Amino acid sequence: MARHTRNATLTPWIVTALATTLTGVAGCTPDAASAHETHTPAPGAAGIGDTLHPGLGNSGYTVRHTALALRFAEDLTTYTATTTLHGRATRSLFRFNLDLTGTTVRSVTVDGRKATWTRSGQELRVTPPAPVPSGRGFSVEVTVRAPVAGPEAAGKLGTAAIGMVRAKGVIQTINQPSGAHRIAAFADHPAQKAPTTITIAAPTRVNTIANGELTATRREGAYTVRRFESRQKLAPELIQIGVGPFTVVKRPGPDGIKLRYALPTGQVNDLMPQIDAVVPKALRFLTQRLGPFPLRTYGIYASPLGGELETQSLTLLGTEELTEEGMRANGSDTVVAHEISHEYFGNSVSPRRWSDLWLNEGHAVYYQSLWDQAKGGSDLADGMKRRYQDSAAQLRKQGPVADPRRGAFTPEDMAPYGWGAYQGGAVVLYALRQKVGEATFRRIERAWVAEHRDGTAGTADFIRLASRVAGRDLGPFLRSWLYAEKLPAMPGHPDWRTS
Repeated sequence: MARHTRNATLTPWIVTALATTLTGVAGCTPDAASAHETHTPAPGAAGIGDTLHPGLGNSGYTVRHTALALRFAEDLTTYTATTTLHGRATRSLFRFNLDLTGTTVRSVTVDGRKATWTRSGQELRVTPPAPVPSGRGFSVEVTVRAPVAGPEAAGKLGTAAIGMVRAKGVIQTINQPSGAHRIAAFADHPAQKAPTTITIAAPTRVNTIANGELTATRREGAYTVRRFESRQKLAPELIQIGVGPFTVVKRPGPDGIKLRYALPTGQVNDLMPQIDAVVPKALRFLTQRLGPFPLRTYGIYASPLGGELETQSLTLLGTEELTEEGMRANGSDTVVAHEISHEYFGNSVSPRRWSDLWLNEGHAVYYQSLWDQAKGGSDLADGMKRRYQDSAAQLRKQGPVADPRRGAFTPEDMAPYGWGAYQGGAVVLYALRQKVGEATFRRIERAWVAEHRDGTAGTADFIRLASRVAGRDLGPFLRSWLYAEKLPAMPGHPDWRTS
């Protein structure tokens, strides 16, 4: 998610929501109970133990595949959604949870048999007909019905993670960090991401798009049904659903990457020159520094509602930012570089816990700054100096870069999307580069995205990897930057001072 635009063009309710957001686990089993396995059936917990978002995700099982099937009403104001989650129990379960709110449950089955269920807050508690033994695979299917939030309804939610929203004739999603379970039932935490199939049935008069690759299209009377496959693991917060009068434009990209752009039909000729000029160049810029791109398909969903989100393989950007004038006024090319870098940091390598968000946003800000410098914009060191000078007040307010305080955010459920994750994370990475040198820093970065590709990892993992690649213990150095409310002296810049 980009931090801001220089020229606000979004509708007021989106501006308010996104301003709150922007300023305000492959190889890892999130269920600690699996280490103390018991054959006595027990309930799975409501969360996976995330300190910032204790109610998100669900322990007692891992997720192996998620399927989401959506069917919209003819007027696009309501929909039904069926989530089919394939999981594996990490302990014997007589009950387990999914995250769900704001919808009406129509049915719940486990392994094709009717299950009983109850709701409590944002939790759906599912009791299967028989306990699920430890190590056993199972499937749970939940069908819900809900309205698609319009501007007024979205503005009353009290959060920028509003899920699915409809305005100006289009539908899009805004899920970070916890909006996906406002759409349908999920294990709504990046640590439980999984390969995902999204199927959308909508009136043929509109187009549809979602994460991944289009693998099937069929007609059903007045409806068209499209299926999209994300073979790489997809976190629920990165799901993007697009519905509206847009045209999909395809292009060959560098290194065999397939590019596709969903653009308002009447604006294709206005937007494509800027997109063609920036996206391939930004992809080459990042692959030269970080290695192979983690996806086979990448693209942009340009929405008149606005917004900037790194929804996996399908970046959400506002149409006004992509016009010739908007690109020039907003510096939108740097936003494109920011969001593409998220395909490495945050999408492919996802945070193990939400306090690890600096590994997403700090990297995106850092590479956005490198891009800006390379094209003749701002100087990297000057930008980092300004951020360093601002750090003391910001970190006192929200907490350390890798240990933010939930209560410092308004609303609290938008933690940790603040200064520490974005600007503070970028300053930490710059300090690391100053400490180890450019060549070693590049090796650390390439090793990070290669070794944790399509998985999850956290702050401790980054410290270990950086130390191993550098050939020295960087733990004390990095922890002094990541867990302090006053940053240490910047290597190579003894004259820098925090205000």
